[in-house]
Amino acid sequence: MDGGQAKASPQRAGAKPPQGLSAAALEKRLSLKRRAREDAARNLPRHDALELSAAEHAVIEAVANERALVDQTRTEAKVEAERRLRALAPTPQDFTGPALDARLGLKQAEGRITHDWRAAATRARQAQADLEAFKRQHGLRRAAVYPRSTLLQAGLLLCAAVFESLFSAALFAEDDARGLLGGAITAIGLSGANVTLGYLAGFLGLRYLQHVKLPIKAAGAAVFAGLGVLALMLNLFAADWRDRLAALAGRQIDMGSDAGFHIWSLLQLDSPQAIILLMLGAGVWVFAALKGYSGFDDPYPDYGKMARSTQEAADSLSDFRAEARGELEAPIDAAKAALAARLEKMRAEFEAMNKAFDTASLKMEQLDGKARALDDAAASAIHFYRQENAALRTAPAPPYFSTAPPEAGPSLDALSGAAIMIDEARNRLTEAQRHSTQALEELLAQLDGATARLDAGESG
Repeated sequence: MDGGQAKASPQRAGAKPPQGLSAAALEKRLSLKRRAREDAARNLPRHDALELSAAEHAVIEAVANERALVDQTRTEAKVEAERRLRALAPTPQDFTGPALDARLGLKQAEGRITHDWRAAATRARQAQADLEAFKRQHGLRRAAVYPRSTLLQAGLLLCAAVFESLFSAALFAEDDARGLLGGAITAIGLSGANVTLGYLAGFLGLRYLQHVKLPIKAAGAAVFAGLGVLALMLNLFAADWRDRLAALAGRQIDMGSDAGFHIWSLLQLDSPQAIILLMLGAGVWVFAALKGYSGFDDPYPDYGKMARSTQEAADSLSDFRAEARGELEAPIDAAKAALAARLEKMRAEFEAMNKAFDTASLKMEQLDGKARALDDAAASAIHFYRQENAALRTAPAPPYFSTAPPEAGPSLDALSGAAIMIDEARNRLTEAQRHSTQALEELLAQLDGATARLDAGESG
């Protein structure tokens, strides 16, 4: 036990009896050597004697008064220690009150949030059910794939439009009477129209080509074809316009001396700039169509929207659940703080009790050292008497000569009652810790039960 073992005192090993009560002083004062020889000459005490001799009684009586003073001081120290420990003993605490308050607060919080929790859970379940039904209806066995943010995709489209604008502006500016500014205006309009047509062809055409319903698939094919033809017409017109500008500017277009077949002649394009302009427009249109197809949403129509709706409902439920869980935990946290404070109070009281016991143990050890010194002096004197008596007598010595002499006072167990009080206080503290832990475990179980009921849409 804490503090139950008396601490060793530096006086114990070197404790000495008061002056005049040492073994040598007792032997000289009581003439033990002479009395031992006189008793031995008469074979006293008798070989069957059970009582101490008069000389041995004299030794015990010689130290009895001093031993009585020490014992009185020890008794007073014992009473004071027990009074002090009794005053410092941990006060029993109520561990059921905070738990009952927390249960009541938990039920009130559950009642407040039941409707909103149930509504959020219903929305999340309905959204998930709708998504699963959509996947079954459209034969989808994969997760929706779409970017978390469309800002990057929009930036890539913008970069493509800027690139085409810069390159086309340089091509138009060569033969545009308005110079670079006129060429830039034309190029910006061309690239903007190209990116827009490409994006719409991918988003409204390519995506709907894979729809399971034939009318929608046909509509997607028609949209894609129409927008593709429109984009082709736009880029062919731009390329032909570039040739016309060159012709109006009076430039001679060098086709070389090769009289062979040129595929571009089928498109009525004569200048390399017009051909480059057409290829650039076609490339940007294809890039924009691919971005419209899968860069901003899932390639399958409405699948990304359904998946996002389901995810938003799940996130909303998760956020609400976390907030509601915090509201449900508030009364439990308050009970936990109250229980911890009461338990800490008992620990502090027990610690103070331990320190008081240690202080009393040190004081009692000093007094025990004095009592032992008196007992040792008396025992040494009696042992000397018995040695002298046994050496000179003709009859056998009585059997009690081989036993230890009795002590001059009560046994040295003054703090046994205080030690019992320490043990009782420790048991009380252990029991309090058990009650506190049990109360918290029950509250947590009720919290989990309330959460499970709310998740299942049941009433508490």
